[in-house]
Amino acid sequence: MSESAKSCQAHGLRARKREATRSAITAAARLFTARKGLNGFTIEQLCEEVGVSRRTFFNYFPSKEDAIIGHLLDEFPAEAMAAFEAGGAPDSGVERGPHGLSTTLLRDLHRLTCAMVDELDFDREHINDLLAAMKVEPQLMMRMMGSVQTREQEFAALIARREQLPPDDPVAGTAAAFFGLCSHRAAQSFFSEENSSSFGDLLADNLRSAQQLFNFSTLTFEGSR
Repeated sequence: MSESAKSCQAHGLRARKREATRSAITAAARLFTARKGLNGFTIEQLCEEVGVSRRTFFNYFPSKEDAIIGHLLDEFPAEAMAAFEAGGAPDSGVERGPHGLSTTLLRDLHRLTCAMVDELDFDREHINDLLAAMKVEPQLMMRMMGSVQTREQEFAALIARREQLPPDDPVAGTAAAFFGLCSHRAAQSFFSEENSSSFGDLLADNLRSAQQLFNFSTLTFEGSR
């Protein structure tokens, strides 16, 4: 193996280790919050649970709240992420619509998101505990809502990479915003106390409803030609 190849391999291993550490911190922070509430544990206890130093924690996150929100791309299982990105490859055989995006994009986004939810493994008890913590700590809910824009940008970059588009392509941004709205509505229903449906089913229902809306008719806007 050449020195260049060894250097690339070492860099890849370090990157995966960093991602795994960051993901472990987020998972533990969410579990602690679900069980104890935001103020029921310290950063030191969180670090002890994960097996990292306080300094390492602050290399990744500025606060407990940010650790709970986490980084979107860390939450996707590696196999699901690889399958999603491969679905838009030029040699995948997938057709593309008039917008230039692969016709399977929404389906694959749904599959990727469901894989993430399965990985998080939130049971009903944990959901209820987390909802209770948010009621006591409303700033936590506000912080999570404030992360929507950042997550939408991360999704747009992910879609652009899959579809071989420039990182700031407006089509990728619009697709991310559309999917984000459907995901947000599904999450509102999923985290309600009376819900008994899976997140995947709720998300699929929202996506189908949105597709029916946009396929209903050809819209003409004022000033259009």
